Amino acid sequence: MTTTRGTFGRALALAILTTTILAGAGPALADEDGCRNPRDRKGWLVGFNAGWGSSSYGATVGTRTFSDDPYGGSLGALRGGYAFSNAFAVTLEGYGFGSSAGQDDWGMGAGFATVTWWPAGGGFFVRGGLGAGGGEVLLRETGRKLEIEGKGAALFSLGYEWQLGRNFALGVAADAFGFHLDGASGLEDDYVGVGGMSIQFNWYL
Repeated sequence: MTTTRGTFGRALALAILTTTILAGAGPALADEDGCRNPRDRKGWLVGFNAGWGSSSYGATVGTRTFSDDPYGGSLGALRGGYAFSNAFAVTLEGYGFGSSAGQDDWGMGAGFATVTWWPAGGGFFVRGGLGAGGGEVLLRETGRKLEIEGKGAALFSLGYEWQLGRNFALGVAADAFGFHLDGASGLEDDYVGVGGMSIQFNWYL
């Protein structure tokens, strides 16, 4: 284990930078007349994300904080819900992460009730959610596998989406979700999580 607790922070910092750069390219996504597709999100929506992430495990021993070296793997999500306006939507979402770690797998999944906010109805968005989930977590240092069930979970995402048609929007998102383990690893203040980048596909019906 290392003494750094920064997997979430590093993943989100890189993702925020990437999102900012891509958001600046938004005006380039215009039609032949130079006019961007108008946004009309209000109504039912469905979508999914697909991308790449890395695991995070941390705990406290006395006054020292430890974190396990991360595993990289696939990150994905499914969503369905309702947009009350161009700026606000409520959805049910499922997020999953999987990594092949030798002969064992490292995987997590959770379901969330989420709120997405697009400030001023634009392309930039912030998403947050609360839910529950579980998975199997393989610790590098000891080779021990933790089985997690029914743990409370939290989700946070930042991103930007471009309206490519009346019903379809393509975006990029920085996603992070995780659980507090309540001492399941035998250490204090233990947690697991995932942070990563994904491509987002939304259909506004």
